[in-house]
Amino acid sequence: MRYLVRFEASNEAGSRIDRSAGGAEAAIGAILDLLKPETFYVSVFRRELFMIVNTDDLAVLSEATHLIQLAAGTSPDVTPIMTANEAMTILAPTIGNAVKAVQAMGL
Repeated sequence: MRYLVRFEASNEAGSRIDRSAGGAEAAIGAILDLLKPETFYVSVFRRELFMIVNTDDLAVLSEATHLIQLAAGTSPDVTPIMTANEAMTILAPTIGNAVKAVQAMGL
């Protein structure tokens, strides 16, 4: 399953990371080593990171969440996502099933 993982370090935490041994490179490297993202982006104007992570291991996501909380002083937003091909295959039948269920409830 693919996830969009996004977080923004607080200014206080970001400054602490920047002054630490290894700086931001070490902190970001630890997160990248753990999550092994397919893609990784950094905001130019904020201490904000975006990653696409493909994993079925919720323990890895949990560990990454705690790492980000401890290092960056924030919780990541983790959003399940699909490719266009996956969406075309999955969404049509699931939306149809949801419509039938709602109609059966008289809503």
